[in-house]
Amino acid sequence: MLHVLNGDATATVFARAGLDGERLVWRDILAEGPVAADADTPARLDARAAYLAERLTIDREAYVRAAREQSEGLAAARQHDEVVLWFEQDLFCAVNLWRLLDGFAVDSPAPRLSLVYPSTDETTGLGVLEPVELAAMFAGRSVVSDATLALGRAAWAAYASADPLDSAPFVEREDAALPFVRGAFRCHLGRYPSVANGLNELETATLAAVRRGPRDFGELFREVRRHPRVRRHGLGDVQFAACVRGLDPLVRLIGGDVMHAEVEITQLGRDVVAGDVDWLSVRPIDTWLGGVRLVEGHPLWRWDGARGRLVPSPAA
Repeated sequence: MLHVLNGDATATVFARAGLDGERLVWRDILAEGPVAADADTPARLDARAAYLAERLTIDREAYVRAAREQSEGLAAARQHDEVVLWFEQDLFCAVNLWRLLDGFAVDSPAPRLSLVYPSTDETTGLGVLEPVELAAMFAGRSVVSDATLALGRAAWAAYASADPLDSAPFVEREDAALPFVRGAFRCHLGRYPSVANGLNELETATLAAVRRGPRDFGELFREVRRHPRVRRHGLGDVQFAACVRGLDPLVRLIGGDVMHAEVEITQLGRDVVAGDVDWLSVRPIDTWLGGVRLVEGHPLWRWDGARGRLVPSPAA
């Protein structure tokens, strides 16, 4: 039996849960950076590594090495009588799960697959549970059916597509074959710049917090993670640090490196929040959302939260 675990925190608890089988920790960050259906090709991997190294300040070579080790570990899955996928119902985990389901669907026949996939309404994360709770979840694991594989593959194809409209229909559907597809795509589309002021929902929540007064990074991170529009992103501190750095000059860092700084809003930040200035007129956009690149000089899409849909706007 092979257990594919969603991170090192889960792996630490899992080691004390008394469950048989080998472990593979899935550490990829597919919720960030460029992805494509052929995500494992050397060229795609190098492009992701370069983007993540710049945006998240991670070690490029270490990321490539870890990604290759993951792929090798997954390639050996057929040696096992069962593969158990351990993920949480948040955007970070959902995208990784879709990628894995797509891989198993393509490389048929897949081994027997099962899924532990708790809602984040019920738990704050697998890595904070007690070992006995993981053992109980394992006992209640669900079978990954053909319908689950098909939906996971369709979700991955939409997320990895260069056409943002391929993601839009998933906001309107929920399917018992694989929970949280609708919720994950809603989180994903909320990362597009808004029609109101060019801020995405994470940036909006961040500025809303510091409008109430300066916050040190840790306090701000905890507050923003609890925001209703951010809570189910599964956001990590490295991702959030990239968000805060990217908000310059709407915020000011006091005290050096972002993770050790106090964050306060500037007057320009207040003007953008108020809708008096559009954020994209201050800093031209250049970012990846799944398979979609939003960059100056190309067609731009914005999120209309009130109507729940993407809308085109002139090239940035």
